[in-house]
Amino acid sequence: MRQLWRALQGVPQLLLVQPEQLSYDLAYALALLPLVIAGIVFFLQDALLLFALSFLAGIVCLLAIQLARLTFGLPAWIGFKATHPLVASILIACFFSPRTPAWVAATMVIVFIVVDTVLWPQLQRVMLHPALVVFGLLFLIDRQLGVGFINPFDGRHLDDPLLLWYKLQIVIDPVKLYVGNVPGPIGVTSAGAILLGVTYLWYTRKVSLGLIAGFLLGIAAVALAIRADLGFQLASGPSLFLAGYVAADRRRVQLDERFTFLFGLAAGVATMILRWYGQGVQSAWEGLLLASVAVTVALRVQAILRRRARPAGGPARLRTLTVESGEAEHRQAWAPLRPEPRQPVRPEVRQPVMATSPVSTAYSRGAASRPVRAYDSQGDPNDMVRQMRSAATRPGPLRSVQGSPFVLLPALLVINPVGLWLTWTAPLVGRRTKLLLSAASALWYLGVAGLVLLLVLTRR
Repeated sequence: MRQLWRALQGVPQLLLVQPEQLSYDLAYALALLPLVIAGIVFFLQDALLLFALSFLAGIVCLLAIQLARLTFGLPAWIGFKATHPLVASILIACFFSPRTPAWVAATMVIVFIVVDTVLWPQLQRVMLHPALVVFGLLFLIDRQLGVGFINPFDGRHLDDPLLLWYKLQIVIDPVKLYVGNVPGPIGVTSAGAILLGVTYLWYTRKVSLGLIAGFLLGIAAVALAIRADLGFQLASGPSLFLAGYVAADRRRVQLDERFTFLFGLAAGVATMILRWYGQGVQSAWEGLLLASVAVTVALRVQAILRRRARPAGGPARLRTLTVESGEAEHRQAWAPLRPEPRQPVRPEVRQPVMATSPVSTAYSRGAASRPVRAYDSQGDPNDMVRQMRSAATRPGPLRSVQGSPFVLLPALLVINPVGLWLTWTAPLVGRRTKLLLSAASALWYLGVAGLVLLLVLTRR
């Protein structure tokens, strides 16, 4: 009891005085708590059921991942820098409409956890949060099913405030948007609750403040240019949620801190332009998605150019020296001692600095010579090194996943540039398979474009 009481006494100091010691998952769980409370207060049992169902789907995914680790022995990088399944379930559930079907909610949570845990840790230099892709899939499904938003007062169907502003030129009081009793997703209608959570995430050093500031400044600049109500445009809860909780996550930001402001500024300008053309609450994730795809393509092109320029002007290859094991000399005890012939002294061969290993010999392992852990794992870091070396030298789990058509095909459907790059750079995929996957991707996007065009023409 005394130890428990001392631990409880140390909780306020940990949460408020030393918040940088908190993990990302714990900080996000605390920041999502005001959103869950506000959603349940405004939308009552609809929000409670969706949150509970999403949390249950997260528990199922968590148990499945742990069972797979114990049964199949998943590599240690599975889940590296990924959101915890329970936190991820609430993060996705906050953007659900109160009229979202149960099977859609559970499917979206499972898709996000699988993509974020298995596929995303293997993509290098990709500044695209998988939640933006999941929200895009959710938008397409809700549009096909006719799922909309409701008024929290009487439960009737009503468009979100941004769409009402586009259609009827109605400007809702920013104070009402700050409180959150307006139509919208169940957890992000209250701008006040979102600002409270984002402030705590910034206080714990888990989000990029420059990205959020640039996003708001981009919206404000375009709003002033078109003479729109500035307070109304900045008080949109879904936009603040996507910028603060999703796009500003430091684990996903691949840019330097000096460039995050420009990224947020571009995303804010794109968001406000999409609002002007009637996208409503969906304009935020669309603007962030466009900016993220542009930055990802630029980063990939930069990486390819550096890789091509490395052999020409890069450092020379290091020469490896073979080390022969010593053999003891067996001298006869009765043989007379004779002077050994003088041999020429070999010049000392200096090995390069990079050839020095953190562990010098197999029998001397000091505490100061331990390698730095590159992955968040609780096991022995030497096991991690062995797994990664074995995967890099022979066709192991990593290469088999990257070269498998069953993984490359969903990548093509999620985002075409990254999927095509993964397909044509995978060494284990044949040329015929590459052509088939590329053709399937092109046909899929043409089919989606035709379906959207058909829906637009039928509505007119």
